[in-house]
Amino acid sequence: LSALVGIMVRVYLLDLGSTDPDPGMYTLAMHKLTTIDLGFQGFSQVIAAFVAPTGDGRFVLFESGPASSVGAVEKAVDELGFAVGDLAAIFATHVHLDHSGGAGVLARRTGCEVYAHPAGVAHLIDPGAKLLPSAERLYGDMLEPLWGRTEGVPSRQLKTAGHGSTVVLGDLEIVAWHTPGHAVHHIAWQIGGDVVTGDVGGIRFPGSDHVVPPLPPPDIDVEAWRESLDLVRGLSPARLLLTHYGDFDDPVRHLDELEDRILRWTSIAEAVVAAGGSRDELAASLVDLEEQEIATEELPEDVVERYRRLCPMAENSTGLYRYVVKRQS
Repeated sequence: LSALVGIMVRVYLLDLGSTDPDPGMYTLAMHKLTTIDLGFQGFSQVIAAFVAPTGDGRFVLFESGPASSVGAVEKAVDELGFAVGDLAAIFATHVHLDHSGGAGVLARRTGCEVYAHPAGVAHLIDPGAKLLPSAERLYGDMLEPLWGRTEGVPSRQLKTAGHGSTVVLGDLEIVAWHTPGHAVHHIAWQIGGDVVTGDVGGIRFPGSDHVVPPLPPPDIDVEAWRESLDLVRGLSPARLLLTHYGDFDDPVRHLDELEDRILRWTSIAEAVVAAGGSRDELAASLVDLEEQEIATEELPEDVVERYRRLCPMAENSTGLYRYVVKRQS
């Protein structure tokens, strides 16, 4: 695991607007997932987690967010009428710190179970072996200020989720779908008509139709990603729930746009590599294309800045360039 979570490298350096979720903003419908804003580093609409009641007084979380956001999780579930001790389970889409870095803290605090991909469980049990050293190479002294003190999930509380397996908790039935492309240890979780997509569903912000793929190294695999998108389409979801950021009810259009953008970016990368170009040249080409498309869509400037910072082309070009070089060789 040589690098991780490139999408969040610069977000904390930029004023992105409002700093706190609106108190009392959450309402809870039985068995419908509710988006909660984790207020990462004081900014709203950066990292989401999703809450569902089990029908027996408990609740589950899809994504824990980073360890630095555990306090925000506790506040949000309290506003929904739960105590954090009512947490029955966490369902992680993958082991990057912005998605599951807080799972160990919450598991130790509450005794809840944590469900994850078989290829990711070792990193959750012992993040100090590979996960955190890799992150420290990327973030240096900012690792803990950004992501908090990441703790391992006790092995007895960690559960592996096979492809197509179902977890039943109270009245909830949760199906795990292995969806590689962004990461080999990626799962999309289905709850009725809702699908929690993690990063395989891309990045999008409320009020925008623009969908972009986060492509940090080392696990980018375009063909696997396309197969994962086909799988999600086949589930006929009513809503897609994106960790970055929120829930969207136009899944067909959303997934089609995401796949189209992945293919166009890959085509550019193939041309750059074939011509002997560098990753910097690829990044410049992707920036030019993205700026043109954003200008055409006339997105608000604060939303544009979120896209630029949450999905920076330096990281995208590195992951995509690596994929294309590896495939061509």
